[in-house]
Amino acid sequence: MELFLVRHGQSVGNTQPDRDMPDSPLTEQGHAQAARVAIYLRERGIRAIYASPLIRAMQSAQPLARLLGLPIHVMKALYEVREGSRFIGLSQQSLLESVPEAIFEDTMETDGWECLGGDRPETVGRRAQEALRQLRACREERIAVFCHGNFNEYLLRETLGIPSAAHIRFPQENTGVNHIVFGEEETELLKLNDTGHLRIGEYERAGLAAGSFRSG
Repeated sequence: MELFLVRHGQSVGNTQPDRDMPDSPLTEQGHAQAARVAIYLRERGIRAIYASPLIRAMQSAQPLARLLGLPIHVMKALYEVREGSRFIGLSQQSLLESVPEAIFEDTMETDGWECLGGDRPETVGRRAQEALRQLRACREERIAVFCHGNFNEYLLRETLGIPSAAHIRFPQENTGVNHIVFGEEETELLKLNDTGHLRIGEYERAGLAAGSFRSG
């Protein structure tokens, strides 16, 4: 199985790092980045798309879902690391108004999913293990997963068999792409935080059409 693990585009929270904004949407720049990464990924043979329940990840997955005509499978386990307090995410109805391509897990709360907060490395590591187990159980050969900077690092460490230690880092830029191939006997990391699609050139020209991918 091949996994394209993508950090979300720039969010409002990214532009205001001093504020606690656990579920902020994409900025205009973030939407443009999402359009560009969608164009980059559309010829990769992707057959399934997954996203965190946080709106910025779902919005980042939306352009690719529209290009490929695929739904976005929302997986609660993919939410971003949160050391702060508990919060309640958006209801499924609210999420569907912004991202109608979304499909939710049967176990996900309808009126607003719960993030308990108070994350610790050991608990996040276990969540990353479970998320990878679910993703690898997917029967499709190539999948795209839209997630978050900190949680992506945990997923990468678990994929590579590296203990989830704070001193081992894999920094993730907005819409940075990590390409992982899971073989029968080995795992290959082919790309790490690839942002080539954001350079001026064909993706810049394609990015000008980002509005055509925007949600209502």
